[in-house]
Parts: sequence; C-alpha cells; structure tokens
Amino acid sequence: MKKTAAVLLALLTQAGSSSVIAAPVSLEFEDSVYSIDTSVVPALEAPAATAVRAALKPAKKKKWTVMVFINGKNDLETAGLLNVNMMEMVGSDKNMNVVVEIGRMRGQAGDTDADGDWTGSRRLYVTKDDDQQKISSPVVMTTPQVDMGDYQRAVDFVKWAKRLYPAERYMLVLWDHGTGWMDPRKEEPAAAEGDNKGISFDDETGNYIRTPQIGTILRESGGADILAFDACLMQMAEVASEVKGHARVMVGSEETTPGVGIPYHALLAVMAANPGMKSEELGAVLAELFVRFYKEMGKGVQNSAIRVDKMAAFERLMKDFAALARGVDDPAAFRAARSGVMRYEVLGQQSDPAKRISFYGDVYNYAELLASSMTASGAAADALKAKSEELRRFIKDELVIHNNYTGADHAGRDFKDSHGISVYLPPAETRVEQEKLEGIFEAGYADFAFAKATGWHGFVTHLYGIE
Repeated sequence: MKKTAAVLLALLTQAGSSSVIAAPVSLEFEDSVYSIDTSVVPALEAPAATAVRAALKPAKKKKWTVMVFINGKNDLETAGLLNVNMMEMVGSDKNMNVVVEIGRMRGQAGDTDADGDWTGSRRLYVTKDDDQQKISSPVVMTTPQVDMGDYQRAVDFVKWAKRLYPAERYMLVLWDHGTGWMDPRKEEPAAAEGDNKGISFDDETGNYIRTPQIGTILRESGGADILAFDACLMQMAEVASEVKGHARVMVGSEETTPGVGIPYHALLAVMAANPGMKSEELGAVLAELFVRFYKEMGKGVQNSAIRVDKMAAFERLMKDFAALARGVDDPAAFRAARSGVMRYEVLGQQSDPAKRISFYGDVYNYAELLASSMTASGAAADALKAKSEELRRFIKDELVIHNNYTGADHAGRDFKDSHGISVYLPPAETRVEQEKLEGIFEAGYADFAFAKATGWHGFVTHLYGIE
C-alpha cells in the first residue's frame, strides 16, 4: 500500500542532481558520525552491458552486497524506475555491490512507457550516472515473462546475487505494496480501498508473497544480515517471527510508506563513505535516513530497526503478558487500551478515516495504556502491571535498535506513540466481528509462527469478548 509517487517524483526529478539529502549531512549513531554527500561519493565506471552478461562468474568479495527485489508489475512501476535512478546517483563501488531485480508490465493502473517500456524482468548491476531520467546500469540478466509474486523468484534472485556478487554482509530489500502479516483472500479484495495487497503483488499473475514465505525466502537463500522492507506496515511481530533465525536486523515501518519509499541515494552514500559499518549500525542509519527524508518533505512517517535475534525473548514476554492479561478482571482498562492504542492504516483513509477498524496496533503503547488504565487490585493485577513494564523495557532497550518518526498520521495523531513494532489487536470499533474480520485472511492467524509461540490469537479472541 505504498502511495502514489507523483508528487514526490516531481519534487525529486525537478531538483536534478541536488535532490533531497544531496547536500552534506551528519548523522550521529552511538559513538559514530556518518557523513552523507552524494556529490562526492566515488563509484565504479559502468562496464559495457555485453561484457557483464558474459562475465557470469563470481566477482571479488566486497564488504556489502545490497539486493533490491522490485516488483513494479502494478501501479508502483513509476516509483520502481525512480528508485533505481536514485541508486544510480551513487552506484556500486570497490566496497559495495548494488544489484536489483525489477519487473514491469503493460496495461495496469499507473502504467508508464518510460525507460523503453520493456516488460518482464531485468537484473541490474547498479552503477553511477548523472541522468536521473534514464536507467543506464548494465543489464546482467533478462526474463521476458516472470511472476514477481512467486517467492521462489525472490529466492532465485538472492542466490544469484550472492553467487555473482559475494560479500561479507548482505542486505535484502523487499519492495512493493505491503499489508503487514495479513495475507488477503484474493477472491475478496474489497477490504483495502479495493486494492488489497500482500507483499510483492503481481497484477499480471495475481500472485503475491505470503507472510510465511518471507521467512522461506531467507531460509532457502541462506539468510541476510539486514532484511529491509520498502513496503507498508511490515514492521510487525508476526513478520519478525517468520524471519527469526535467518536475519540479524529487520528495518521497516509500522505505518504506511510513501510511494518513493527508501531514500536510496542517501543510504548508498552513507554506505560508500562508511563501508565498515556493522549490521545494527546500518539498520539504524537506514531507519533514521527514512524519517529525515520525509521530514524535509513535510510527510508524517515512522521507521525502525529491530534485532531479530531478540525475537525468541520477545515472544516469551508476549506469551506471559497475554496469559496474565487473560487472568485480570478489569474490562474498563481493556476497553481503554483497545480504544486508545496507536493504530496503523491497514484499511486505507477512505475505508477507515479515523482508524477505528484498523487491527494493527503498537505493542509498547498497548501495554502501556492497559497498565495505566487498570483499577483492579490483587496479585494478578500487580503481576500484569509488572509484566507490562518488563515488556516495554525490553522493547525499548533490547529489541529496538533505533526508532524515529516525524509528523502525524492521516487522522492527525502524532506518531510519538509508535515505539518500533506492532501486532494484531481487535479494532477499536467493537461492532466489527472477529469472524467477519478474519474472513478476509487467506490462512488462519493461529498458523503463524508468532501465534504458535505466544498464543496471541487466543488473547485476541479474549479481547473480542470484552464488551
């Protein structure tokens, strides 16, 4: 559910080589300071496309390989082309490979004939150029017909990139529409402005990558140091549990993402200037750059980086929290937390302008509101309050590497109540029935790794029963 890129595209393209965050900027993280200046970042000269196609043997190992899987076979085609041009403002260099698979088609909403109006997919080795209107990076591989909604295509891309462009560390970016963990039934597309998406939704084939398949992509391709989502709503407990054990850091937004997405020019500039960055540092820098980019544009956004290897401990805390909460008789507190929690735009502005039907909420904020609203006393209530505090402290100090935000959501609520990770919660509108809501899901929520580890679906069902 990345938004239409037209306005932001105009801002970037009319700015030429001095587009947003092109001027030197210092970004502090812990004891380090990172400089961003795309105008002075060195990059390799683009080799001839024919030579690259012929040289299908592994290159010399570098510090980083950034792999971006761009499914532009939908109304985001223009944004996909723009993002590759942003990458070309920096390009690959002696320490960093930047490789892309981008797919496109004809006839969909938002179709463009830009850049030759080719179809199918192209795998590119991204190199620096000064033309922000045309992609000039060498094409390493072409596929005339491709299903970009097939998770096996993403597996093949990652394996291919690792074989040809080996590195000490890998970042994988999954780029497209996103609806968090919700895998919608394809025959019932009306729940999100008539435009329901999973992640990597292919309008030509009707296929998309399901939530468990995100974990499968990482597992079958050997994992990644950083998994980043250039897509809406993906920074969720349910998604993180699926990739547990196969990524070190996960970066994304609890909220929707504007169509232009990640500021790739700024990200790659930082990486080129600081090739020795570790995974947690780079994850934090990416989250911070995302927020700064849209702050300059006056857009309200949120972004965070989390430690995936802390998910097992987080799941245990969520399991304990849910079990203790079910044992406390304080319906007014549960109603207050359900009504007041920070929610995200899973159903779209037109369908849910006040976010009363949204069923994604910030974990920290929910635990905080529940504890602060409680009037019940006794051992069970005290235990729940203590567990809420422990959970919030863990999110702040252990799970979340970096969290930032700017501005407000479409309903006018400040993003300050977003703390870095969200979860399934019943809608604030109590008349929305659980069976009806969950009927739009393709598979049962209880089948997710997070639900199995925490019993969260049982807790959600309990919450539905509190009137």
